[in-house]
Amino acid sequence: MERIQQLRLCATLPVIIAACINTGHQFLIAASAGADTVGDWRASLIQNFDIDPGQPGIVGVLVAGLVHLLPPLVVAIITGGVWERIFSEARGRPLEKGFIYSAILFVLLMHPAIPLFHVVFGMSFAIVFGSAVFGGDGKTFVTPALLGAAVVQISFPAALIGHPVWQGLNGHAGTSLFSLFHEQGSAALPWEGFEIGSAFIGNTQGMMGTTSVAAIIIAAVILIYGRLASWRIVAGSLIGVIGAAIICNIIGDGILDMPWYWHLLAGSLIFGITFIATDPGASCVTNSGRWIQGVLTGLLLVLLRIVNPSHSDSMVPVLLLVSMLAPLIDHGIIWLNIRNRMRSQVE
Repeated sequence: MERIQQLRLCATLPVIIAACINTGHQFLIAASAGADTVGDWRASLIQNFDIDPGQPGIVGVLVAGLVHLLPPLVVAIITGGVWERIFSEARGRPLEKGFIYSAILFVLLMHPAIPLFHVVFGMSFAIVFGSAVFGGDGKTFVTPALLGAAVVQISFPAALIGHPVWQGLNGHAGTSLFSLFHEQGSAALPWEGFEIGSAFIGNTQGMMGTTSVAAIIIAAVILIYGRLASWRIVAGSLIGVIGAAIICNIIGDGILDMPWYWHLLAGSLIFGITFIATDPGASCVTNSGRWIQGVLTGLLLVLLRIVNPSHSDSMVPVLLLVSMLAPLIDHGIIWLNIRNRMRSQVE
């Protein structure tokens, strides 16, 4: 377990670094453009460092990023640690350290201007109802960080209305790219700063840990190489996304024509596939079930994004649904294997 936790934390490092750099960069871009940040304690704190938004340098970008990333991360770790201590003392067991990984994933799924009491609320729900009540790490059927993000998303849907800096985000639901697509089509995306190269590197507004596809790919390689993530789920999800997007483009007659690569580059899809869908405690354990889970994840993600514009990203509800279906998928696969073996024995 100690090795697993170390490898998981190692996989999050490139994503954390990319989140810090991009968050600071996006904030300074808005500040240099004259965005009114009065009343934002983060902006006031950054001003104390005497950073020139026009020419901040790498140090200025890192400082601005850390001011947004570090406080919610510290609060999430403390909140998770308190609840884990309470349950470990009540059960007479040693303290499990899995809450640190859950806290990192939870914060990376949040927007940069998240109020700290949202962090406490979401992280409390994640640890208590997503892990502790089921017995701790590995004994739950959903990823705690995903459950916490879902609760925050549902409880505070209008968290970013009127925010002067993070206007490209729809609260805790994710990027506004999909809403923009529904309103004006694919041609409007480049005009709003959504370009393929920027989206791949992570030079766009979004949830802090989901903007850089390049950093998430590095994390995926680490997790798959360390056998902590199933490549079948990842491959199945990519097949489902590409297949569903192509089918929708064929039958949509111009209405559902978002290219498949935008589904991969935008929103939290790659992050969710890498860190959430492959979580051993919330995914299928049979190889056939992993393929089914992956393809189903990709199909549902595309369908909800395209057909239902009320879901800005759809990653959270889709992964919650598929995680809950994982035991049923495994049960069906095992039942079919037993029936086929019994038939072969009879013959």
